Amino acid sequence: MKIKARDGKVYEVDKAPPGGSHTVRLDGAAIGSFVLEESETKVTVSDPRATEILLVDIADRFVAEGGAPMGML
Repeated sequence: MKIKARDGKVYEVDKAPPGGSHTVRLDGAAIGSFVLEESETKVTVSDPRATEILLVDIADRFVAEGGAPMGML
């Protein structure tokens, strides 16, 4: 799913099963990931172009666009 973040860039977010890790890509390269848990979002930064704040923003927008697995909302 393509997500436009607060920095104006468009990121590709891979779907994952409930509790799985959603990989975030910029220009085809993985920059980090997030896991949607019941009470929080856990992020992993894997590229200097990403920050925890950016990945949380992308995760929030992903959920708002309907990308969350069933039962996560």
